[in-house]
Amino acid sequence: MRPEDLMKLKHLPLFSGMTAPNLDALLESALLHQFPAGVTLIHEGTPADFLYVLIDGLAEIYTDHDGTAWGISLLHPVSTFILAAVISNQLYLNSVRTLATSRLLLIPAPRVRAVFDQDLAFARILAREMAFAYRSSMKKLKGYMARSSVERVANWILAEARRSPLQANVVIPFDRGTLASHIGTTRESLSRNLAQLTDQGIRVRGREIVIDDIEKLELFARPYRLIDDPST
Repeated sequence: MRPEDLMKLKHLPLFSGMTAPNLDALLESALLHQFPAGVTLIHEGTPADFLYVLIDGLAEIYTDHDGTAWGISLLHPVSTFILAAVISNQLYLNSVRTLATSRLLLIPAPRVRAVFDQDLAFARILAREMAFAYRSSMKKLKGYMARSSVERVANWILAEARRSPLQANVVIPFDRGTLASHIGTTRESLSRNLAQLTDQGIRVRGREIVIDDIEKLELFARPYRLIDDPST
């Protein structure tokens, strides 16, 4: 790893508060790689060999059942995955692949566990990371149980709009099949959902969604703080 890259990595919030010797020990065998879109980084059912940190790009956690992939969560920088398997030294429960060109830091799992046991600041940060991942999973589960697929699509559009508040439109950053799997529906149902939402303040132009009336869309979607607010 280049010295300039190593210096930048040491300033990530993930490593804040760590002692210098423990941080050096953690990163001395780490790898920094760039992967193209469509690369499977983790196969479910395999041993947790690395802690992955997404520095740039986009990735997804998913599971494959009878040849069909179902999205678990979308990963944006800077985030870790799948941390619980690394800390507990167990098998990965899900798979992970890149959805765009992505730069990732790979830290060997045994080194992560060793430093976790030695550095209180690092242990606290990883505990918070796992707590955030758990809460994110619970929010998604609540959305599946409490909402129809068209309501989930509407709230996804609002969430993406909040992610880029300076842009009037939302661009689906992957194919519709991937979006459908993360909404918990089929590609055909997603197309029907998007058509239905044209009466609720949006227009669809390929992968671009134009929001003409965000208040009307919000009235239909009824975003709920304990599901949709990323700060809760």
